[in-house]
Amino acid sequence: MTMPEKKISDKPKRPVEPDRVDRLWQTLFPGKWGPVEKERWRHWYKIVLLALFSLLAAVMVFPRPQTTQIDYQVGDIAEADIKATMDFLVEDHESTLKRKQEFLEESPLILDRDERVGAEIRARMHQAFEYMRQTIQEAQRGPAGEEAESAGAAKSAPKLPFSSLYQLLLEKKSDFDRFLGASLPNNIFYLLARNNFSVEWEDIISQQLDQVIAQGVFSEQTSLLADGRRPVIIRSLPSWQETVEKNPDRFVGLEEARKKVNHSCREALEDLPSGSRNAICEVAQSLVAPNVSLNRAETEKRKQVHMEEFRPVYFQVKKGEMLVREGERITPTHLVKLQALEKDRPQGWWFWRFLGTWALIALISGCFYKLIRLNPRKGPQNLSELTFIAVILLAITLLNLGLVVFGGASSRLSPLLAKNFMFYLPVALAPILVQVFIGLEAALMTAFVAAALTALLLETPFLFFLYFFLSGLVGIWAGHHCRNRWGFIRTGLYVSLANFAMVLALKLMVFPVQAQDVALGALFALAGGIQIGILATGLAPVMEVSFDLTSDVRLLELVNLERPILRQLMLVAPGTYHHSIIVGNMVEAAAEKIGANPLLAKAAAYYHDIGKIKKPTYFVENQLGGENKHEKLAPSMSSLILQAHVKDGVELARQNKVSQKIIDIIRQHHGTSFMAYFYNKAKQQAVNPQQVNIEDYRYPGPRPQTKEAGLVLLADQVEASSKTLLDPTPARIQGAVQKIINNIFADGQLDECELTLKDLHEIAKSFIKILSGIFHHRIEYPQAADKGDKKKNSEDLDKSAAEKDTVKPAKNQEKSREDLKRLGLS
Repeated sequence: MTMPEKKISDKPKRPVEPDRVDRLWQTLFPGKWGPVEKERWRHWYKIVLLALFSLLAAVMVFPRPQTTQIDYQVGDIAEADIKATMDFLVEDHESTLKRKQEFLEESPLILDRDERVGAEIRARMHQAFEYMRQTIQEAQRGPAGEEAESAGAAKSAPKLPFSSLYQLLLEKKSDFDRFLGASLPNNIFYLLARNNFSVEWEDIISQQLDQVIAQGVFSEQTSLLADGRRPVIIRSLPSWQETVEKNPDRFVGLEEARKKVNHSCREALEDLPSGSRNAICEVAQSLVAPNVSLNRAETEKRKQVHMEEFRPVYFQVKKGEMLVREGERITPTHLVKLQALEKDRPQGWWFWRFLGTWALIALISGCFYKLIRLNPRKGPQNLSELTFIAVILLAITLLNLGLVVFGGASSRLSPLLAKNFMFYLPVALAPILVQVFIGLEAALMTAFVAAALTALLLETPFLFFLYFFLSGLVGIWAGHHCRNRWGFIRTGLYVSLANFAMVLALKLMVFPVQAQDVALGALFALAGGIQIGILATGLAPVMEVSFDLTSDVRLLELVNLERPILRQLMLVAPGTYHHSIIVGNMVEAAAEKIGANPLLAKAAAYYHDIGKIKKPTYFVENQLGGENKHEKLAPSMSSLILQAHVKDGVELARQNKVSQKIIDIIRQHHGTSFMAYFYNKAKQQAVNPQQVNIEDYRYPGPRPQTKEAGLVLLADQVEASSKTLLDPTPARIQGAVQKIINNIFADGQLDECELTLKDLHEIAKSFIKILSGIFHHRIEYPQAADKGDKKKNSEDLDKSAAEKDTVKPAKNQEKSREDLKRLGLS
């Protein structure tokens, strides 16, 4: 197969487009971010991510120093004599507890005394009484008085009967209660009304209230103040001035204050009629409100400050002192001494063990990352995907740590239950999600690391490592090409069956086999697999949104033609919409042939030209035989409009929550292609053609970085060029496809993607097959005689156009035969 020689570009390779982590970092730290700065930032991010991931993982699998040389519990029998190897202090828990209780009782109580309460009560009462007095006055000047004055009978209107006046006042009682801040019984309200809400009564009530509020009404039980040992600090509001209260017993509770007001009121008003006395005392009693309250937050704060001075009570154990003798039963006192001895021993050695665990995890993770990067196209493509792998591994390890702790706690109920509970751990969830969102190679690495981290949490790490690793491998195999939510459940069922088989194999290695042990292990293994399917189903959408990842499920949602952006493209730019659908069919068929992702290629093809929505009439497929607006524009302006549709497409894609992979393809679908027509037009119009910069007539790029991006670029140009064929016979379609692909290849647009010559051969065959099906000839049906002339004219025009198209310079025909003689042929 003869192909044109590639043009070697002097430009450096364009960096990968910024992902969500890049954009977040550039937002937090704005400034100049050139290719060198971005590459340096990514390099350091990877190092920090590796170190942080390894550190957190080491903390999880090695949460505490393993220094327990004396592992006794209360009631155990000592296996040997244990003596103190050094002088050390032992906390006396009983004495410490007693001293702590005394210390707590010495912390002060903080009370807030609001000096504004009395004034507020008087203001409410005055407003309520004044409101009713005004109501009475307005009632006395009612319609009857106005009529009498107009008739000249008298200057003052006759008073309303009290029964009528009371009915009017009773209608205002709800407003009266609202102003007063208390709801009075109707009989008391009646007595107040009979006395016209007297100002004298108002003054008497104020005096009674002032007496009790001045003493202090406590909002809680006064028993809190009964302990005379605790100091009481009063904070006056709103001045916040603090004073030490020496006599807190003088404060009364709310109920006691009401009783006190009632009693003092009746003594002071014994000369009044009983009805008036009852009314005044009832109102005064109902208006009593607390003005002293316990400030719990400040009290607790002062308590904590006070407790910082607390010191436990210790007794000393001398070196050589016998702590426990052989055969002696361990008591709580023995255990306290043993724990104190262990605590006072040098603990530095466990740090080195932790450091080794950290280094081991870092080495494993770093080696696997380097192995994946041997084929960069198969592993994580950006920082978001690397971060996703680290987060999912840490999350699974943390979840497993919690389950291990729970299983250890259940050992008190049933050791057999705790032993088999470990088969329930959802370790395979991590590689399944990585397989769905990133790929096989990254999933294999994740399966190994997840199994290793979880196995380090358990007592028999090797066997459980095999169990978890094989479970992860089955999950990767079963989760390949999950294209719907049911696919995760199906994957979980496959993992359940694999777990069940592995549990049986592990149990058979232990003799004798216990039926209950096998049943429990199998039950947890099956439940663990089902749990993995459920968790994967729920977590997949969250992971997609959080890390801007792309799964086949999301791609299926994106290729739905009912999405608003695609419907808008169909209505605003129907030519572009039709072009995108055909390109989608072309790349989907070709992707199947070359091993690319057909769904990603198809989705990218649907969205690759959505930027044309903003200026649809500037693109020939949407002009529908109308005026070509570029004829009135300068070539430089036309090139800018064409270049802008790529940037506009990226912006629209981000606004419509399209996947980052598709956004990258939108940005790359023209690569750095050359707009020859406008360049030549600019040179023709320029005074000095040498001053026309060729780079102004190239798309900004970058060039396609993946097979799918290369497919979209090829299909986009092939489909657009196929529309220019006057007589699209299979031979002409084949020649056009070969020519376009060779020109793209020779221009270096495919230098940075994975497409090989064999791939190009398969792509050309697929494109030719689809375009031949689109432009196939139809049977000419007989037409009426009166339309024969029109048919003849049409046929003549077609034939003449075809003949014109076939006239080619001999030199070009010879070059085409040399360059393209086998491309696209079987």
